[in-house]
Amino acid sequence: MILAHYTTDEANYNECLKRGTIVPTKEWYGKKLFAEDFLAGDHKYVFLLVNERYVALDEEGEDNSFGFILDAESLVEKNSALVGPDLLNEYRVLLNECATHTVLHSSTLKNVQLLVRGILAGDTNEPGVTETVLLFRERATELQNERRCRGEAALKLLKESSGPLELLVNVAAPSTDN
Repeated sequence: MILAHYTTDEANYNECLKRGTIVPTKEWYGKKLFAEDFLAGDHKYVFLLVNERYVALDEEGEDNSFGFILDAESLVEKNSALVGPDLLNEYRVLLNECATHTVLHSSTLKNVQLLVRGILAGDTNEPGVTETVLLFRERATELQNERRCRGEAALKLLKESSGPLELLVNVAAPSTDN
């Protein structure tokens, strides 16, 4: 089974070739990582979409993507990569549930959405943020443990799943040139 990494930045592509590792573009930071992913601890991973290829078309409709093909099974075996579905939407629901719980158990907090906006904005001084984030992280860990796997279970999931999967690698992924 293979998967692909792409970039529309030729300089980034050349840097990856030179280093022998996939490195995110500078623009990736802060744009492709959502606050919910960061809160859940997923910022320490490189995310690779299994069996899909992103296409970035320019103004003329030309494919302007550069990419690498990687061996997903090898990443699971050698890099202890995690395999599972994208959890972003579930994180969003979970964050709202945790904020609702905090508001319901507070005599001063009244608005769940204001609390969520404060969390996503990183406003740690907002009342209820600390409690909600702690609850969210605890429940996000449970969700990750339920929905993601490593080792033999990950290899089995790669072979049997018909749905979209992510491969999460905790280190820079090797290029195919090594």
